[in-house]
Amino acid sequence: MNAVIYFSGTGESYNIAKYLADKTKFLLLDVTNITANKFTNTILVFPVYCQSAPKCIMEFLSTLKTTRLALVATYGRISYGNVLNEIQNKFNHRIIAAAYVPCKHSYLDEPRFTDFEKLAPITKMSKKLYSATVITIPKAEKHPMASFMPKLRSQIGCKIIKDYALCDKCNICRRRCSLYAIYQGYTNRKCIRCLRCVQNCPNKALTVKLSPSMRKYLAKQPRKDEFILYMN
Repeated sequence: MNAVIYFSGTGESYNIAKYLADKTKFLLLDVTNITANKFTNTILVFPVYCQSAPKCIMEFLSTLKTTRLALVATYGRISYGNVLNEIQNKFNHRIIAAAYVPCKHSYLDEPRFTDFEKLAPITKMSKKLYSATVITIPKAEKHPMASFMPKLRSQIGCKIIKDYALCDKCNICRRRCSLYAIYQGYTNRKCIRCLRCVQNCPNKALTVKLSPSMRKYLAKQPRKDEFILYMN
């Protein structure tokens, strides 16, 4: 079985995963709803949070059994850290392709990624998977404080606000959250601020409020538009 497996908060990683699935004819699976862990060829698409991979992705990689693996890490045009190299060093998977893709930042109102043709080499790899060779992902720069309490830093910098007038307590936010970090519009300590709840609220009852320090940080950070592909 071949699959494109993804985690997506605001929809950027989903759009890329769907494109790859459409082109390769692989199954498209949400990592938060997946039950299988054994595949022949796997393309894993996920966002970078605080220069790290989401917890659900790391947990999935720890149980994944696949003959070949391609990694696609989407990042909000600030920093992708050292995610791909860290995954290669931590898990014993046969990685034959990997990419960093600049996308819309979860907290910013900016254009989404649309240059899907840059992903064409990965879509074509489905035709030569059996002859593909393992790649070596080089180490990239990661801020020394990136791994220091990232979840708490995200919670301090971004608040999810509930509009009581619009919330009908459907609890879709809870069902769509991979961490069960929200209940009827109220987040708990598990929340990583992926904003999946905000994206999926049918009544638009959830909005985002950034702290002054977070707004200042985002305004000062130089934006990157690097698309990096590792593939033999």
